[in-house]
Amino acid sequence: MGRIRWAFGVAALLIVMWFGREWVSVQSFLDQYSEAKKMIRDQYLLSLLIFFLLYLLSVSLSLPVASTLTLIGAALFGWIAFPIVITAATLGALVIFWLGSTVANKFFYERATDTLEKVREVFRQSPIRWLLMMRLVPFFPFWLVNIIPALLKMRQRDYVFATVLGIIPGTAIYISVGRGLDTMLSEGLSPQWNIIESPEAWVPLVLLGILFALSTLISNRHKKEFHEC
Repeated sequence: MGRIRWAFGVAALLIVMWFGREWVSVQSFLDQYSEAKKMIRDQYLLSLLIFFLLYLLSVSLSLPVASTLTLIGAALFGWIAFPIVITAATLGALVIFWLGSTVANKFFYERATDTLEKVREVFRQSPIRWLLMMRLVPFFPFWLVNIIPALLKMRQRDYVFATVLGIIPGTAIYISVGRGLDTMLSEGLSPQWNIIESPEAWVPLVLLGILFALSTLISNRHKKEFHEC
């Protein structure tokens, strides 16, 4: 039955791709992108507000779309997306922190008991340093990083400080990548060397790769130390 479902799934995907090939074409995507930018120019403040609320909601619900939204926001709005993303991400994380400190404390505690026992001592040595590391390196799932400080009674102002400081580097790189994406989309995605050689297009991608490599290296080292405890 599993193979049958898999076969039907692949067949359905191929059918959708065949009949929707015009809709998902590069030119169609570029047309939609251009239209989106035009709509944003016509309703700039409203568009910024909608983007802010979408980002806030996604973080509050721990939806795994924050990176994609950051890239889209950077491509569509430019560097103004940087403070918007920082603010929305911090407020969204703060919502989870409030829930973990109040009405949802018992609910979250039951789901994080094992992890809490393993990180309790390290966390209490320096809550700010621990949270900074967790923001910079994806060692635990995002939702778990947001509730552990609440369950271990971290001060709210320290939580906000470490959250803002910790997400700035990664956000800045993602915004830079988004700006490079806008440059390429504005050029019609044509494979021209002048796009590839343009620093605003490829330098952020290199920085993003370095960030991923460092995050993986540090994360693996901490995971080894974590399991040895």
